Order: sequence, then structure tokens, then C-alpha cells
Amino acid sequence: MTDQYEISWYHQNRDSGQLTLLMSAKVSTVAGRKLLVRYNQNWSRLTVKADVGINTVTLDITGLTESDSGLYFCGTKSTEMHFDKPIRLQMEDKLTHRESKVPSITELPEDDENTDGVTLTERVLMFGGVGLAVFVFFLATVFAGIIIHYHGWQKGWAAAKRSVYHQKSAK
Repeated sequence: MTDQYEISWYHQNRDSGQLTLLMSAKVSTVAGRKLLVRYNQNWSRLTVKADVGINTVTLDITGLTESDSGLYFCGTKSTEMHFDKPIRLQMEDKLTHRESKVPSITELPEDDENTDGVTLTERVLMFGGVGLAVFVFFLATVFAGIIIHYHGWQKGWAAAKRSVYHQKSAK
């Protein structure tokens, strides 16, 4: 991250599907390289920790509850927001002396072949656009060929008629 970047953490609730901004921070170089939190939905439960170079930022949640279950997204922004893969947090029942819930964090599977940061939707749109362009070019070529053939055929008939007239008038 550079001083032009912001970082945001979002939570998508497992039950409602609602996406909520949890925290937003920006790198500041004014007083040294520091991460300044600009928005925090719950200061008592949510904290961010950055490494020394502010290359990675970690979200810590204390006092987890069932409502914290869902997907978590971390995004960075210079001109537009870019997200890494989501992380799933779910509460699992663990049987001990008494039944309690323990958090389980799962990184969602990543497309092993996707190393360029292009999402599946973006790939579909790109290849669909290329396919559409090729199809339109093919149709235009066929249409132009039909027009050229038709005009050539018309000129051929006109030339044949003129040659028949010239032969009759020469006799």
C-alpha cells in the first residue's frame, strides 16, 4: 500500500446477505507512514493491525457472536476498489463439558489458474465481447461478399446483353 491507498473491510451477513462497511483506513505519510482509521463501525470490538511497512492489514474482532458469521472482504482503493478473495467466518458447535460455539475461519477456494487478478465475470465479459466482435466481423464480411457478388452478377448480365446487341447489329 502507498499513501494513495485506502483499505476497507466489509462483512456480508450470513443470514440477511446484507453487506456492511466495518472499517475504512488510509495510509498517511504526513507524520511518518501510519495507518489512519477513518471509519470504524464498532471501536470496542474491531481493530486493525498493520505490519511495519503497511503492506498487509489484519482485522481483529473481539467478543465474537453468531451475528458475526458470514463473509469478510478486504478491499484496497486508489481510484477504484479491488478485493481479494473473501474469508468465511462461521460459528461451530463444539461439545465439551458444556456446549459452546467456537469460530471457524475458512478462506474460500481460489481459482488456481487465476494468477492475473481477473475475475470469472470479467473473463466472461472479455471473451464474450471478443466473440461478439468476431461474429459481427464475420456477418459484415458475408454481407459485403453478397453485395459484391450481386453487383458483379448484375454487371455480367448487362455486359452479356450489350454483347448480344452488338452481335445482332453487326450482322
